[in-house]
Amino acid sequence: MTVINWQEIDTLLLDIDGTLLDRNFDNVVWEQLLPARYGDANGLALDEARETLESHMRDVAHTLDYYRIDYWTEYTGVNLLDLHQEAAYLLKFRPGARAFLDWVRRNGIRSMLATNADRECLSVKDSYCGLSQEVATIVSCHDYGAPKETQAFWESLNREHPFENARTLFIDDDEVVLGSAQEYGIKHLLTIRQPDSRRPVRDGLRFNSIDNLMELVPAVLSAPDTLSRG
Repeated sequence: MTVINWQEIDTLLLDIDGTLLDRNFDNVVWEQLLPARYGDANGLALDEARETLESHMRDVAHTLDYYRIDYWTEYTGVNLLDLHQEAAYLLKFRPGARAFLDWVRRNGIRSMLATNADRECLSVKDSYCGLSQEVATIVSCHDYGAPKETQAFWESLNREHPFENARTLFIDDDEVVLGSAQEYGIKHLLTIRQPDSRRPVRDGLRFNSIDNLMELVPAVLSAPDTLSRG
């Protein structure tokens, strides 16, 4: 078990999708609704449509285009913003996430949400979940023209919202993103075992992991200067 001393943490960076919000929403949009609509529009069987899209997604993975809904709207001819609105009923916080955000605010911890979602996606999620009411700052990688997988993102984030690597905790469900943050020098890193509530808990993770963000709180309450990581 690794222990973080909260007195050594000045900045908390939080991912949104799969960390604060249930990734089931995104997986339904991108892996179910989009292939179905793309297949219907192009006379493709569902499996063929899904294979075509997944192949192109692999080609652009970890680039800014991968996260741009206007890019995918143009590529597929399917209005991705409409799909987000259609599936918005699936948007929900992961267990403990909203309570954790409340605890963070009440304890005066400087926090920021850092996401690869573009601003159009964020507007849908914010309207249903009130993310902007939970924190003072939400940063999208599209603000900087570079996804979180790149060093350019972290350099831009640090210029706009200065933080000290050794005194920053970053939580994200994407281990490629965490690897980029680690390369940049961020010291305290955590991931999520079950980003999608409809999929199995992940194992074999590179980074220390938790199930519920509220796991972080009892350790602080029982020993005010420490935070346990599992």
